[in-house]
Amino acid sequence: MSYPNEADFVVVKIGDGQSPEVFTILCGIDTAGVNKTVNTQDRFRRDCAKPGAIPTRKVRVTGRQWDVTGSGVINMDAFEDFDDALGIRKNYRIEFGKRDGTDAGEIVGYYAGPAVMTASNVQMGDGEGSAEITLAGEDDIVWTTA
Repeated sequence: MSYPNEADFVVVKIGDGQSPEVFTILCGIDTAGVNKTVNTQDRFRRDCAKPGAIPTRKVRVTGRQWDVTGSGVINMDAFEDFDDALGIRKNYRIEFGKRDGTDAGEIVGYYAGPAVMTASNVQMGDGEGSAEITLAGEDDIVWTTA
């Protein structure tokens, strides 16, 4: 069953840092996961009405973060883009799209934000290569509906 607003492809794009910023597809990366988390600190507080009872946990939120992992195949045309981005703070867009019979498809929406590429892994086997990236987000990641 197909859902009308279901995305069926993802594109990871990297910004060039210019104004206006132009985003280029990191070609070959065809799956991506966006992980948003909060950092916490556990504190244990006792019930003053029951001082002999075991204290219960209270969770203190200490921060927010987001990370992106992407994987796909090695695209030699984009190989230098991967190497140049490693360890560098850049703006990224993770676009979710729907196939609609056109070459570009229909973009449903995208996450965008600054991140540092902390890992760029390539692996080559007999006739097939794979690529993986990890982005450590900074500031907030913003969702925009197309």
